[in-house]
Amino acid sequence: MKILVISDVHGNLEALNEVLKLPHDLVIFAGDIVDYGPRPAECIEKIKDIAFKAVRGNHDNAVAFNTDCGCSPAMHNLSVVSREYTKRVVSKEQIEFLKNLPLKAQFELDGKKFFLVHASNSNPLFKYMKVSDTSTEEFKKEFGDIQADFIIYGHTHFPVLIKNVVKGVIINPGSVGQPRDGDPRASCALIDTRTGDVEIKRVSYDIKKVERQIKEVNLPKPLITILENGS
Repeated sequence: MKILVISDVHGNLEALNEVLKLPHDLVIFAGDIVDYGPRPAECIEKIKDIAFKAVRGNHDNAVAFNTDCGCSPAMHNLSVVSREYTKRVVSKEQIEFLKNLPLKAQFELDGKKFFLVHASNSNPLFKYMKVSDTSTEEFKKEFGDIQADFIIYGHTHFPVLIKNVVKGVIINPGSVGQPRDGDPRASCALIDTRTGDVEIKRVSYDIKKVERQIKEVNLPKPLITILENGS
């Protein structure tokens, strides 16, 4: 079975649609459908339709419960402005969907055990675990007690695979809708449950089209720069 792992779509429908063209059997989503991007309502509907399992991200939580996103200082103001737009265009039913997303999920597929969370085991919504800032011991502390073959998280917008630290493979698929690792292409991961192989994939999409959409709905111009630079 081929599992497509995605995270941090952030209202970028063009990127999401291109990533979904990768051959796969099921989709697992690690949170943050909304904020920043111009098509949050459409992205919610898409995730509702295609995700086998999904968890709530900090931006989903902020929109659903009218609270702060707890995101990085560099992105906070952009998040606040884009969230006001998001709240205007999503429906009450879509808000309820965000509210009802779990913070964590554990499940089995094709004989393999999975653990899914947006940020971390101890702090599912807010803790950042970028590899450059997080020690091996911290990864062991967060995920060492989890009995799973694949441990999946998002939130950082940086893709990473970590093996031989805890029982399972730790996977961050990076961001579909707003990569910040210097590569503007959408980021995701593919898991082959038969072989146990995991691969980070990058997918090109029509960034210019998304830029036009951002302008059309009067979202802040720095969001365009972030898309173009992938950072």
